[in-house]
Amino acid sequence: METRNNQTVAFTRHRKERILQGSGNDSRILAQIREAVTGVVTELYGQGYKEYYTGMASGFDMTAAEAVLQVRERYKGIKLIAAVPFRKQPLWFEAEDQLLYGRGRSVSENYHKGCYLRRDEYMVRKADVIVAYWDLVPKGGTFYTVNKALESGKSVINLYERMK
Repeated sequence: METRNNQTVAFTRHRKERILQGSGNDSRILAQIREAVTGVVTELYGQGYKEYYTGMASGFDMTAAEAVLQVRERYKGIKLIAAVPFRKQPLWFEAEDQLLYGRGRSVSENYHKGCYLRRDEYMVRKADVIVAYWDLVPKGGTFYTVNKALESGKSVINLYERMK
């Protein structure tokens, strides 16, 4: 059994396409989510949370990574950790987004079915608090990860619900 971590946050989310679909394709939702994540990270920093894990998928993960880096400009000691599902994932992204990866922690050497779920389970184990953007649809990876977190006794902050 893994011991409880100290002041660590992980993000779980939907990809950009699903977020946009749920907002009637209004691209302003991404800026609103970034603002909400920035507020939550600032709030959690004030409570002593300094380590932030992101799965680095397109959409909420990248938005969360950018928000953490924005908050880090104002507050020292914040660490952003890229939890990469497989070593070559950064090659799938544009050069600008690849810069966010830094020295990511690869959960698997190569892509395989289930590597994304393994990455999500890893982040749940590492975190004390999960910040989610989950549309309450009871299927998919974000649903799985939120349930894993709740089953593990972790606090979950769902920005989707907060923003409604």
